[in-house]
Amino acid sequence: MLKLYSSYIASSFILPFLVSTTFFVSFLMTFELLRIMTLVSSDEITAIFILGLVGNIMTTLIPMAIPISIFFSTIFCLSKLSGDSEYIALRAAGLQKKHILKPFLVVALVVSVVVYFLNQDLIPNAHRQVRKKIKIISSASLIQGLKSGQFFTNIENVTIFPTVVDEVTKDIEDIFIHIYNSKNKLEKIIFGGSGKVLHDKNEETGIESFKLLLKEGNIVNVLPDGKELEKILFKEYILPISSKRFSYRTSMKEIMMNKEELEDFTNSTFEEVKKQGFNKKDFFNAKYEYWNRLNTPILCILLTFVGFGLGVTGNRGKGKNSSGRAILILIGYYVLFFALVGMAKDGSIPVPIALIVPASFLIFIGVRNYRRLDWVS
Repeated sequence: MLKLYSSYIASSFILPFLVSTTFFVSFLMTFELLRIMTLVSSDEITAIFILGLVGNIMTTLIPMAIPISIFFSTIFCLSKLSGDSEYIALRAAGLQKKHILKPFLVVALVVSVVVYFLNQDLIPNAHRQVRKKIKIISSASLIQGLKSGQFFTNIENVTIFPTVVDEVTKDIEDIFIHIYNSKNKLEKIIFGGSGKVLHDKNEETGIESFKLLLKEGNIVNVLPDGKELEKILFKEYILPISSKRFSYRTSMKEIMMNKEELEDFTNSTFEEVKKQGFNKKDFFNAKYEYWNRLNTPILCILLTFVGFGLGVTGNRGKGKNSSGRAILILIGYYVLFFALVGMAKDGSIPVPIALIVPASFLIFIGVRNYRRLDWVS
């Protein structure tokens, strides 16, 4: 009978948890989408690339969303059980409060274990992919902005005006080019009847080149005094416009380190990591990240425990606003949490203390509400 009740309670809890996790991840994702849309400007970025970036960002938001979602899911489930008098029926059937709490803690324990292992490899890799993809879409291509009937001035001392540019084949018609040489102050004016954009972005060498294949045109070199120096007619001419070296490599941050990399970093001295190009802020952030990856799974269990008592007491007796109390508890926890993290950053207290004290705050509230269940049921 106890196993049957436990299965029923766990199943009633899992669905709200999955729904709320999806909601919180989607809610957090809306802020990231605004940032992504401001970055996406290159025509070379495909829809599949954007979907991959969205998936990576959503993965990075999971550790942030799960503690909050499991907290409110616990409150929702217990509020429903209590509001429908199912909690009273379970107690009347002989189940103690610890028996009702057990399925919630089991689910929370499974979730916390999953979150812990996600934080060790999958989440850091997702952060790495996000940084890389943002760098890709942030770095505009050499030919970005080359449009039909528009002046192209993205490259210094070069002005290009193509009458027609085929977006797919990159064929061009009736093109005017003005090139200014700042060293000898010579101007070069080129007209082409037709041609093609020769653009190459080599991922292996990290070199991007932009050339124009021109047909049936002429080149006019102009002296500084404005007099024509020479005029050359051509049937076919390849004009190198520009080339640059690009790199999609990102600097290593603590959120991008897997378990082994982070442990090696935190076990090193500041002088050792300083030689690798890291500063004092990076050193602290790595320590904070190490302990926070342990704190997040524990937070899932603690918030489930707090939500258990809050869900029952919030719907029985005088105080019935469990959601409002839950928000106040979260605000209190994070205000205390970030205040102590700030002190740890200044070196006033160790990083573990900054995490233990807010956790103790949750334990105090959870135990207090748990004890009250005996006289509110």
